Amino acid sequence: MATLSFYSYDHVDNPWCGGGGALRDVELLRRFRPAWDRITVYVGDYPGFVPHERDGVRYESLGGGRSEPVSRALYALHANLRVLLERADVVGNDVSVYAPLLAGLLRPGRFFGIVHHRVGEKYLERFGALGRLPWAVERLLHAGLRNVVTVNRAVREAIREVNPSARLLDSANGFDPALLELPVTVAEPPFVLFVGRLDPFMKGLDVLLEAFAGAAARHPAVRLVLAGRGAPHSIADLERRVRAAGIAERVELRPNIEEAEKRRLLSSCLLFCSPSRFEGFGIAALEANAAGKAVLATDTDGFRESLDPGRTALLVPPGDAAALRGALERLLGEPELRRSLEANARSWARRFTWDAVAERELEWLRATFLGGA
Repeated sequence: MATLSFYSYDHVDNPWCGGGGALRDVELLRRFRPAWDRITVYVGDYPGFVPHERDGVRYESLGGGRSEPVSRALYALHANLRVLLERADVVGNDVSVYAPLLAGLLRPGRFFGIVHHRVGEKYLERFGALGRLPWAVERLLHAGLRNVVTVNRAVREAIREVNPSARLLDSANGFDPALLELPVTVAEPPFVLFVGRLDPFMKGLDVLLEAFAGAAARHPAVRLVLAGRGAPHSIADLERRVRAAGIAERVELRPNIEEAEKRRLLSSCLLFCSPSRFEGFGIAALEANAAGKAVLATDTDGFRESLDPGRTALLVPPGDAAALRGALERLLGEPELRRSLEANARSWARRFTWDAVAERELEWLRATFLGGA
């Protein structure tokens, strides 16, 4: 056996993030553990973090700071220095331009990156001229990695264009199979649910609020629940947008929900909506299908992988509030359409399991770094 060190700024308990990539790390690495002498994960520091072991995997923090931007910067600095001195047999990284591990490019024979999505020109849309820096860093990482795991085919193809010699594994994400056993109910009053990172731009929540404000007039009994994790400034921005949309009495924010609460929301929502501008895979949307719910999402790389468009979900163009409103009004006003999507949801979701994803990825790691051992 051998040792594995894994670097990812995010962690499932990080109050500023706690995204799907962090969940993926926990689920896969605990399944990897029996095949390695030691697995150590290095995450970004955040308030309340304590070094710990989870399912045989050791979690340590790097850096420090009382805000997410400072924490990310210090993590990136410390992680890059540490990778240069890393003695583990294999070194992995959740690739992120906001905490780039460029030092890994200097040790290509032992290093692999997991790429969840390609943002590309959307950096310019979000940051203007300043977006050229993260755009360039993303392109450098995608072009420089020798060993790459991707979670959707579109990202794999994009990386292949700029990095034709890379060893690529086209992987996926999974979900907790317990969701398949949840009762399918509808709360009273009914609500549309979003679960994910509370980032208004990345997750398209600004578009969702505009679309829901329009649809709410025709469906006065329906509420909107926005649940997940987010940095304080993102949550404050979201609260401001809710007030500006004039629907504060119809929208409920649920930051930092626990797993049990997420399951209850998935089980009792009327439908699930995730209008991301870009998405690597869409774990929360897949979880909604696993809970037997219809999904409304955007036509992005990740959702085309995690959902079955037309059979378990409706997809609309990202950033298009009018299209999102139209699809939302259809799902709210046509219960037979919702039921048809719900009827296919669980059978579709059953093909995605963490066990299958972990087995395939572990086999690739052994063949790539350990000579198939």
